[in-house]
Amino acid sequence: MEAQEAAVGYDWLRWSTGAIGHRLTGSIQGSMAERAADSLFRLSGLPRVERFPFEAQAWSRGMVKLTIGDGTGFLHLAAVALANTPLESDVEATLIDAGNGLPMDLDGLGEALKGKVALVNIGLVDAPKGTSNLHRSEKAALALARGVSAILFVNQVEGGVLLTGTASIDGTLIPVPAACVATEDGTELRARLAQGQQLTARLSMSNHSDRVKAHNIIAEIPGSRWPEEVILVGGHLDSWDLATGATDNGLGSFSILDLARAMQAHTTRPERTVRFVLFMGEEQGLLGSRALVEHYRATGMIDQVKCMINLDMSGNPRGFGVGGPGTWATQVTEVCDRIRAVDSVGFKGEVQEAIWLHSDHQPFLLAGVPVLYPLSDLGGHVYGCYHSSCDDIHLVDPMAMVNNVRRTGLLIYGLAALDTLPPHFKTDQLRERLIQAGLEGPLRIGGDWPWE
Repeated sequence: MEAQEAAVGYDWLRWSTGAIGHRLTGSIQGSMAERAADSLFRLSGLPRVERFPFEAQAWSRGMVKLTIGDGTGFLHLAAVALANTPLESDVEATLIDAGNGLPMDLDGLGEALKGKVALVNIGLVDAPKGTSNLHRSEKAALALARGVSAILFVNQVEGGVLLTGTASIDGTLIPVPAACVATEDGTELRARLAQGQQLTARLSMSNHSDRVKAHNIIAEIPGSRWPEEVILVGGHLDSWDLATGATDNGLGSFSILDLARAMQAHTTRPERTVRFVLFMGEEQGLLGSRALVEHYRATGMIDQVKCMINLDMSGNPRGFGVGGPGTWATQVTEVCDRIRAVDSVGFKGEVQEAIWLHSDHQPFLLAGVPVLYPLSDLGGHVYGCYHSSCDDIHLVDPMAMVNNVRRTGLLIYGLAALDTLPPHFKTDQLRERLIQAGLEGPLRIGGDWPWE
């Protein structure tokens, strides 16, 4: 009742998109978002609220210019720089079509890639059935290893949409410029290359990078029976600067703020401690979550975190995904069955055992902590604005946030009441699980594979 009839998450998010705007880590707006989240947790009466500081090298964009030449004239194309690209760069070289930027594409080009500007799809285009895509930062790392002088990523969303995001796996600056062009321009360039035209690309950019202090915002409701055991629910507060980040990840982070408010207002206390964490720096390389997990590991607090529930671009959950050993999937299924008994409209109680990377659950997973996440389908109109200038409040369905709070809250109460929660991953279990999920390669590319 509290989550539905007194919901304020959407109102808070709408206020933020108008009064703060984007929430880029290291920016004035990012600091404003941190202070606002801290205040909203306190306004909701959470008994413990703190700011967890960490230092980060914060990148911000400046100027970018892309010019295509064919020997007879020049064409200026709209482009947006990817994050963690050089502070000053001016590269001109032959353009080469590198397809989807996967190892099979790059290996087929061999030495021809050296010194070239690689044209690479962000998504998968005409890939063999069953092909797994890589994150743009992993594609950048593969291209860099083969000696490219610059990278032009092609967005696959129609309508001239330009996409940003980090081109660096670990948050450090990569040595060559990388930018994104619209799918229509990428298609035209590919058609000209396929016709045998020799094209050059000149990519110039200037960006900024400063060492800044940012803060994860943490709040907590102590457990009534097992206060030493923690269920952590988190999501990233930061966003890219092309829009207001309403869906990525205002949708998740402001749902967490409202979830904390609703649970604090409820007369029933969770039996285990519930810790709410709004991470900064996710978009620039999981900076906030990496820092927090490093602190937890160093202090032994990681053992207290029984699971991590990640809300990243989630809404209207139909069930929950789970990555955990032993009976974790069984336990989550049982709780989902109970949720479905009281919320049969829209909630299917679906449970999937799948793990993935590049969000704030990743450092927890690599520390052996079981991870969970809502199963959502926000629709193409939302995913088409991911990391782009159209990610604004008009995309957010208020009921998606209400259902985020209701269903995640019921999951938390259900897990918190279990007599025992299954354990963390053992080292061998985690290694095997990551291999089964096809994540060894991406983690090795990123330097995050924990084993030799």
